Amino acid sequence: MPGYVWLLDIFGVILALLGFNMAFRQSTFRRAIGRPKQSSSAARSTDNDEDPLTYILRIAGVMLMVFGIVIAGMFTLFSLN
Repeated sequence: MPGYVWLLDIFGVILALLGFNMAFRQSTFRRAIGRPKQSSSAARSTDNDEDPLTYILRIAGVMLMVFGIVIAGMFTLFSLN
């Protein structure tokens, strides 16, 4: 396989790992972007799961993870022809 296919595969893996961390390991990703989860005393409501950033990270993370897998996989399969 040519070198540019390997570069795109590495880029796809990086996107997939970043998306996985955004969606499923939110505490580490929140620390990386400087937005730690609010403490229970500082929360506006009684339920801490109503933080909008939680849902944004879940949706964007899954989308980024799937995009990385699909772009790397499809490009690799088309280059094997």
